[in-house]
Amino acid sequence: MDKKKGIFAATYLAVASVWLGGHFGPGFATGVFSVQYYEKYGWFGLLMPLLAMLLTGSVMFYMVEYARSHGTTNYRSFVESAFGDGVLAKIMPIFYDILFIGTVVGAGGLAIRGEATILGNLFHLSFWASAIPTIIVAALLCLYGSKLVAKSSKYMMYAIVVIVLLIFILSSVSGKPDYAAAFAAPPIEQNNTILNAIWKAILYGCFQSTIAFNVMSVSDLLESRADTKKAVISGYIVTVVLMIVIALTIFGYIPVNPDIINLGKNSNPIMAIIMGLKMPWLVWAFAILMTLAVLTSAAGVANAGCVRFSKLFSFIGNVQLRRAVITAILLGIAAFGASLGMGVLTQTVTKYIGYAGILGLVIPAFTIVRSKLKKGE
Repeated sequence: MDKKKGIFAATYLAVASVWLGGHFGPGFATGVFSVQYYEKYGWFGLLMPLLAMLLTGSVMFYMVEYARSHGTTNYRSFVESAFGDGVLAKIMPIFYDILFIGTVVGAGGLAIRGEATILGNLFHLSFWASAIPTIIVAALLCLYGSKLVAKSSKYMMYAIVVIVLLIFILSSVSGKPDYAAAFAAPPIEQNNTILNAIWKAILYGCFQSTIAFNVMSVSDLLESRADTKKAVISGYIVTVVLMIVIALTIFGYIPVNPDIINLGKNSNPIMAIIMGLKMPWLVWAFAILMTLAVLTSAAGVANAGCVRFSKLFSFIGNVQLRRAVITAILLGIAAFGASLGMGVLTQTVTKYIGYAGILGLVIPAFTIVRSKLKKGE
């Protein structure tokens, strides 16, 4: 059926877009994560998204395929199925809830904070005046479940790809990057450069592995193991390409403006580059990019939460109202996270989520879940 409709209508692309949507929040779109994890390791750092997303994608495949084949879109039911009746089965649901809420605070907080910054600059709005509409729209996207979240994320993914490539092309052609100097310069991080770059890529991949919760919540849209592979491979390719494009965009400007990677002075590297191009319409295009990044990220997190906590709110009879309430609560928590500030979120919260992801997602995915999938259990 997918082949008849064409590749752009394929369901696995919609699922892949939930991965990109969960990842492509403002920490990614603004270039903050690129500065924090890749830029200071020179040209070698530009290759590290390949490693980071290989780790994330591998975890994603095992977790999502298990969820699809066992009907466990809710990560609570996933734990009950995958971890049996032992001690892990009692500990992991609590650990996953903590990890998920931490992700809501970190990833969701970054999404809302980034959107508030952009809307505040363009329309002179306060933080809450920007945050509340974001919460409302994300809640509306989640009203009708995984199909609407996946479908809307897919179309937003197409727009994100176009805008990111447009920014890269225009900043290269109309701006004044110095790529020759950037590639010739020694890495900013001089001590154990390669080892540190690899470790940072692994840590980033572990942090982003928490997006598996989002993708598992729409795994019911996949019909086979082959579809899961296609979804993960598609998500890997699109995400890596966008990561490298954003990193490369910033990399060329480091010799021209060293403060471009000083997050203390510049909290939005990509916006700084765009402002230097003197193209007002491109500023608006970036505002649209940020809005799409926020909505895809927030909707993915909220849908995973709706799937997980639906039974907890079963006293609300109307399913759509129940999802809206859960979404509003989760994004309210994310708004609290946003109030902590970009620095705390990108440098502290995401780091600890990465460490927790090693224990809760990466190790179980490569051991218990992988083993059960091989045995057909």
